Amino acid sequence: MENNFWCLIKFPTFDTKNGILSMFEYGKESVPFIVKKTLLIRGMTGTDKRGAHTHHKTKQVLICISGECKVDMDNGKEKTTITLDKADEGLLLLPYVWHVMHSFAPDTVLLVLADRKYDENEYIRNYEDFIRFAEEINKK
Repeated sequence: MENNFWCLIKFPTFDTKNGILSMFEYGKESVPFIVKKTLLIRGMTGTDKRGAHTHHKTKQVLICISGECKVDMDNGKEKTTITLDKADEGLLLLPYVWHVMHSFAPDTVLLVLADRKYDENEYIRNYEDFIRFAEEINKK
């Protein structure tokens, strides 16, 4: 399932004699960029929220290593919510996608891979500012 502002990536997974191996590699059929920042989100409760921002240029892949959470996405024209609950599946978020992660199951671990190092100027943290940027982008 995909559209113009996000898509799900199915990572290669192998059943080995000692468990299951999922592979996250740079390339067309896996992580579509070289990872420059990695975040590990854990210790969240069901009422906590993370994200509530977007980026000017950063691409990200969100992978729910264990547990589950919901991700609300908004590109200024359409909104959708998906559930992340598979360790071999990642959510690719493109720039200018407002995203909020919420409804964390107990012991959820969310891995975030990004194509850029941290830069506060890269973030849009105010929803109204995001809408103004999105309106300009959607006119093109």
